Amino acid sequence: MLKLILSCIVALSLAVAAVPAEAGLTTSLQDLVVQGNGLRSSLATIQVSNGGVCGQLGTLNTSIEDYLSVVQGVYNQLAAPLTLTSADLTSLEDLSGIARDLAADSIRLSLELRALEGMADLFEYRSALSAMLRLSDDIGTMADRILEMADRILAMADNIGLMADRILATQRIQAANITLTQNAILSTQTNMIALSKSLSTIGYNLTLGLLLADTQFQVAEMGQLTLDTSNAAATLSYLETKTAALSARVLVVYDLITKDSRQASHYVDGTTLTYLGDLTVAQKQFAAVLETYAATVSRIAPLMQTPLLSDATRSMLRLTADINTMSKRIVEMGDKIIVMADNIGIMSGRIVETQVIQRENVALTLSSVQAAQSTMLALIKNMN
Repeated sequence: MLKLILSCIVALSLAVAAVPAEAGLTTSLQDLVVQGNGLRSSLATIQVSNGGVCGQLGTLNTSIEDYLSVVQGVYNQLAAPLTLTSADLTSLEDLSGIARDLAADSIRLSLELRALEGMADLFEYRSALSAMLRLSDDIGTMADRILEMADRILAMADNIGLMADRILATQRIQAANITLTQNAILSTQTNMIALSKSLSTIGYNLTLGLLLADTQFQVAEMGQLTLDTSNAAATLSYLETKTAALSARVLVVYDLITKDSRQASHYVDGTTLTYLGDLTVAQKQFAAVLETYAATVSRIAPLMQTPLLSDATRSMLRLTADINTMSKRIVEMGDKIIVMADNIGIMSGRIVETQVIQRENVALTLSSVQAAQSTMLALIKNMN
């Protein structure tokens, strides 16, 4: 009789001790579902067209990483024996479904990013790529952790026989969800890799803008300079050095665009086209000033010392050569960008407008350059 009473007391104690652990697991799983649904809602509200996508993705990534820590905490506290309930299995199904939905929604965001014609800020554009890749990686890790937790819970369950049918149903659901999750993550990452290989021309805008500003500044500076017998050689040598540096920078950008066009497509940004058109305008103005300089040097040549005149004509010829090279390369930049454009149909009107502007300006630039060169060559011949 005493043995029977003691065994009952022990059994009752074990049962009482097991209740908090099982109740705790059920609550923890349900809390994970609630938090997971919050993550799902957060991702669903992110729209690339609304702007600020990088900040929102960054916040979401941080939230997912915090969520992974909670999942890991629940996993670490698991201890056998566990008595599974239908609510626990429902929670495990819900958790795998949440991971699946997050992965599927990441495809939507990646497609929205790919559909962009250009972004106002290159940093925002590249940060979005990085954030999307990080998001897909975190979602994949989340799916793995949830699956590992489910496997461990099932391994520790002491009522598998009673719950066998329900456990099999849960495992089928999880297997299907994990497959969909992995496929969605792969699609997202494929889209991001494709996007990273597709350059938006906004990447060139800062450099093109600086080239334009420097060219316009030099043209304005040249317009304020007056050549005479005493300063012509020194002034033209100074301008020759500045123009050679400017020409070298144009060639660097040209080489970059040429390299990019061999391995990537482009989304043409309207600002890029504006810069390319404005650069040819600046080059035309540059060449017109040189034509005026050439006429001035020709007029004052008889009054100049031969060494100074020789230096002045040499600088003039180098200046015209650099202008000629820059003008041609700027047009070629535009041609390479346009040929590789993914959105040529959408931007066709602006592209045609830019090409017309460039062709007209280049024709005027070459005319001025040739006039300046002819003047200098005639001067060289006449002055022997």
